[in-house]
Amino acid sequence: MKKKHREPIVLSQMRPGTLFLVLSGCIAFAFALHYISDVAGFFRKILSALGPVFVGAVFAYLLAPAEAMVERRVRKWFAKPLAKHPKLDHLPRSICSFLVVLLLVGSFSVLVIATFSQVVDGLTRVIDQVPHYFDQVVAYFEKLLREDNSFAKYLSELQKRFSLTDLGMGNADTAAISQKILSVAASGATGTLGVVYNIVVGFIITVYLLISRDRFIRQWKQILYAVCKPKTANWIDRQMVSANQTFGTAAIGKFIDSVLVGALCYIGVKIIGTPYAALIAVVIGVTNMIPYFGPILGALPCALLILMEDPPKTVYFLIFIFVLQQFDMNILDPKIVGKSIGLPAFWELFACLLGGGLFGVLGLVIGVPLFAVVYTLIRQFVHERLEERAKDGELTEEFLTEQLGITGPVQESGFFEDTSTPYIQHLILLEDIAQKPAEKPNMPEMPDAGTTQS
Repeated sequence: MKKKHREPIVLSQMRPGTLFLVLSGCIAFAFALHYISDVAGFFRKILSALGPVFVGAVFAYLLAPAEAMVERRVRKWFAKPLAKHPKLDHLPRSICSFLVVLLLVGSFSVLVIATFSQVVDGLTRVIDQVPHYFDQVVAYFEKLLREDNSFAKYLSELQKRFSLTDLGMGNADTAAISQKILSVAASGATGTLGVVYNIVVGFIITVYLLISRDRFIRQWKQILYAVCKPKTANWIDRQMVSANQTFGTAAIGKFIDSVLVGALCYIGVKIIGTPYAALIAVVIGVTNMIPYFGPILGALPCALLILMEDPPKTVYFLIFIFVLQQFDMNILDPKIVGKSIGLPAFWELFACLLGGGLFGVLGLVIGVPLFAVVYTLIRQFVHERLEERAKDGELTEEFLTEQLGITGPVQESGFFEDTSTPYIQHLILLEDIAQKPAEKPNMPEMPDAGTTQS
């Protein structure tokens, strides 16, 4: 089948409105490049102002499957009263959303209180032990100076080369140092209050997003089918559903897995008798969200903390963490997440390195889910193209078998693993299965304008 030849676009043949939009876009782009710092600062202010919205959207996305599961059970229990009183149909969604968020707030508060008290206790103990450690260090260097003259000469040279004046502290007085300390403390307090504000308001926004998510989905589809042609809109909708399934499977599954790992860690360290059990469990659970590097990043500071308090327990703790991570990698994680994202180990490591290099800790957490979405879209594109070429006769069965390693239908090939885990997939698709309308060949059924909620 021959492809249609497209004529090149000529500015003189454009409509006046289209030409005006193109020229306006070019001017706006050049203006943005010229004032790139001001534009970046403007967008930073917008992102900062919308911080609670982003926090609420993340919580709503993570809690939507759990809320849908609870709501389905509540509707099943109260099916008869809801059938008699249709006006009360919105109550199950509102009540379940509020209860799920309230449970999250309660759990979050308990963790913060427990860890904060242990952090304060740990800092107090460390501060109390600092003079003892300082005396030991001073005694060690005094002994070294008495026994080794070369080391004394080296310290003398360092003192001559790097004086307080060279370091910018020669004229520093107590008032200036105190002012700097107060400035740093005020900046830290402001940042902490900003984080607390984003989280508190984010919880409120989470409730609204959970209650009104069907309305937002309908509005998005209305815009999509109003702007795009039905064929294009159907394709975009399919890709977004696929991306949601892949990202949700990876992100929500890892979140559930990390919560369970944190709970098991708390039980284990309590049995071992190590100090700071709640703090260690939270650190291990949070860092478990990071593939590959998470267990190391979480275990090292916890081991150092235990080493300062109770050195013999450090060995038992490291052995327990090793056993826990092996249990997680070989049993717990495959049962919850499985291979549903179809991402090989090499690409998981690649996604971690790329995400961490670009976005730091946040990139380490979301790098694998985002890369899994890209990987899935490429997989679907390859499947569709191979199916088309096989049907058109461009690729023979012998070539597919010998060169590409495909022995059956393209969708069932082992080149891209596409297995699924029922548990997490069912959580993500609960509402999709219940609310999916009957589709026509080209255009899905749209709600009437008179009944659409705005």
